[in-house]
Amino acid sequence: MPDLLLELFSEEIPARMQRRAGEDLKSLLTNALVEAGLTYEGAKSFSTPRRLALHIAGLPAASSPTREEKKGPRVGSPDQAIQGFLRGAGLASLDEATIQSDPKKGDFYIAVIEKPGRPTAEIIAEVMPGIIRAFPWPKSMRWGSGSLRWVRPLKSIIATFGPETEEPDIIDFEVDGIRAGNTTRGHRFHGNEDFTVRRFDDYMPKLEKHKVILDADRRKDVILHDARNQAMALGLELVEDEGLLEEVSGLVEWPVVLTGSFEEEFLTIPD
Repeated sequence: MPDLLLELFSEEIPARMQRRAGEDLKSLLTNALVEAGLTYEGAKSFSTPRRLALHIAGLPAASSPTREEKKGPRVGSPDQAIQGFLRGAGLASLDEATIQSDPKKGDFYIAVIEKPGRPTAEIIAEVMPGIIRAFPWPKSMRWGSGSLRWVRPLKSIIATFGPETEEPDIIDFEVDGIRAGNTTRGHRFHGNEDFTVRRFDDYMPKLEKHKVILDADRRKDVILHDARNQAMALGLELVEDEGLLEEVSGLVEWPVVLTGSFEEEFLTIPD
């Protein structure tokens, strides 16, 4: 079944906002897809200082058609009730409704509402601009002459969709002049060049080639493991701080642990 890859690439996102933003992106989009009649096998969000990413696996190519019966007022009801029923059911006249008999309550109007299935890419293209524009950042900003508010200036969007056996499609939508595509950038200093991706399977490896570790938990593991090793090599004891580790993992896309020292004359301070 087709997979979706989404990336929102921007200037640096504050570390404290990254994880929550990734989860918000996942819940907002998956809820919108389920509401549109789509199911999926799994979804995982990722965050770095410069990007939010989302991978949704096992989406169908299109939503299924639906059929709903909506019960209306009794035959012979006042015109006001009839008109309200027609508006609510989206019918032009009673000719489009059917009549159902109830031995105890009499005859009622019934509206049969049938909706055809829609391509998944079309649904995503429809909902994503609204999700981006209304994204629940604790703080956001505007820049340039545009109207979009984002945590920091938004630079590019990746949105690809398709099965692994075929070339994926780019989902065509645009937000404030930024059109979705299949191009992103690597590390600001060590891999700051454009490159294209097809789907999630090649997205993560290409990011690593451009010095970006996408998974925040893996960045934390790298920092903690290397810090422990360097402390041990120097005969020191590492003072572990989970809050600080979480913050630092949100400040870098390619963590490298360094050891520094102060001249001893600067270490003596008044009580």
